[in-house]
Amino acid sequence: MQKIEIELDQETFNKIEQLTQTHHCEVSDLIKAMIEQLTKPEIINNSLIGEWSNDAELVDKIVEDTLQHRNS
Repeated sequence: MQKIEIELDQETFNKIEQLTQTHHCEVSDLIKAMIEQLTKPEIINNSLIGEWSNDAELVDKIVEDTLQHRNS
């Protein structure tokens, strides 16, 4: 394990305190969750496309239909 020290403005610190109390966790748990979320592949973070990320043909059809109706 590594130890880090950071400086935060009061508003951010208050939000962290609130989150740790709400989620019954430590600051390190919040940082870990944030890093895991931020390092997911972009397609997974995009909830619309992420739903169909394993079905390329369906995504192609959705995009094709969207563009076709947009240009109508």
